[in-house]
Amino acid sequence: MKQVILERFARRHDGEDAGMALPLVAAMLVVLLGVSAFAVDLGWLYLNGARLQRAADSAALAGVVFLPGDTAGVNNNTLGAANANSYDIGTINNNPVAGGGPDDLDWRQLADNKLEVTVATQIPTFFVKLFGFDSFDITRMATAEYVKPVPMGSPANCFGIGGSTTTDGLTSPNGTNARTVCNAYTQNFWAAMNGRRTAKEHGDPYGVECITGNGGCGGANSDYDPNYYYGVEMPAGKTFLDLWIYDGGFYDRASFAEAGDEESLSNSATGGTNMTFTLFRPDDTPLNPSNNTVVATCSTGGPNPTTINSGSASGTHRNRWYRLCRVDNPPAGIFVLKVQNGGNIGGNNGYSIMASANNINATSFPRLFAIDDMSIFTNSATGSATVYLAEVDPVHANKTLELSFFDPGEGAGNATMEVIAPPGTGAISCSWTATNGRSGSSCSIPTTVAGVAQFNSHWITMEIGIPSGYNCTTDCFWKMDLDLNTSHDRTTWKARVIGNPVRLVPNE
Repeated sequence: MKQVILERFARRHDGEDAGMALPLVAAMLVVLLGVSAFAVDLGWLYLNGARLQRAADSAALAGVVFLPGDTAGVNNNTLGAANANSYDIGTINNNPVAGGGPDDLDWRQLADNKLEVTVATQIPTFFVKLFGFDSFDITRMATAEYVKPVPMGSPANCFGIGGSTTTDGLTSPNGTNARTVCNAYTQNFWAAMNGRRTAKEHGDPYGVECITGNGGCGGANSDYDPNYYYGVEMPAGKTFLDLWIYDGGFYDRASFAEAGDEESLSNSATGGTNMTFTLFRPDDTPLNPSNNTVVATCSTGGPNPTTINSGSASGTHRNRWYRLCRVDNPPAGIFVLKVQNGGNIGGNNGYSIMASANNINATSFPRLFAIDDMSIFTNSATGSATVYLAEVDPVHANKTLELSFFDPGEGAGNATMEVIAPPGTGAISCSWTATNGRSGSSCSIPTTVAGVAQFNSHWITMEIGIPSGYNCTTDCFWKMDLDLNTSHDRTTWKARVIGNPVRLVPNE
């Protein structure tokens, strides 16, 4: 009897256990389906987030080069880049886009060369709709910046001021503010350009047509390009820009003289070369100065271009400031001044350039500097001078600064030139090679030894590793110390930072 009761009890509980497995399996299937659904939608969300990030990156890179002043350019190019990545932008900074779709784009200017872009979209879901999630809102952000041209020769509103703008009557006709800013930075050289029939070995590798000159042409110069470019970087909020030239004509001079003697800023064997100055508006390719749009009308000064002859016009332009052009309500950005020579005459022309605007002071003024290269004439009473070479911002840390010097440092006795880093840079390493086969591993180069020029009509190229901790603050100009043992030198320098000029940077 006892055995029968135990067997019935066992059979009853075995059946009950078997029945409980069905709801457990059903519950587990629901959980597994939910996890699978979530995994599918999570992957879908991740995929669309990556796509949206690429669209934001593309939009930032496309729009940044239109800063600081071209709002329409930023709008059009960020829109185009986002749409090209399969998004349909319907608003930009909350402003409707004609014919646009459901997606949104916002941008803001973080600096005059830095742009932040945010793109937002909504993506439909698949399985998680069962849980009440019909769509996901996703947003991605990207920040891009472009590297400005490396400013050469001047941190001020003037370029090629040998001493100061108040020495020996060398004064600006546009008020003391322009002179005050300029005079705070002694430059120790004049801007310069040689006549087309000057020998190349006299220090201008581009402005001359011939290898040898002196009135004839002894072989074509393969580097001939009679255009030098200067940047005029305008801050926002100015009502006018004035661009001035001092001693712009190519005049006969008696001799080379010391800095500050305006009677000998220029020196020509025969005179006669024309100088043409053309001012261009800012554009979306700040690293290419050759494709800007010309300033069509000058409200004062002009015409634009202005050609200054060395003959009949000398009374108007010789030993004085002449206003090339006034631009009313100039946009922020980099204006470009192109300087060209003309005529088949030799000699060397030295001149100065100044930019002025309303309400300028020590922190708000139009910057004026050489773009890509600077052709200069140094003349110093002692033969020694420190010259502004190139401004390198901290964004270039851990990159390579490449400097090139043509026909440098011809002096008496022994002459040297040495590159000096900004204060606080720390130890730097330099290496250089010359087209005559010479080389070295020092930042100091002996350019003349015992009266013999070492690099006559040759290029020197120096590479400098910018330290990873490079973080200059108030002064980012690399300088050149010249010890020439003579009163003058005619040379041309170039500077560039090796690296990508337009890039993505971390978001703020």
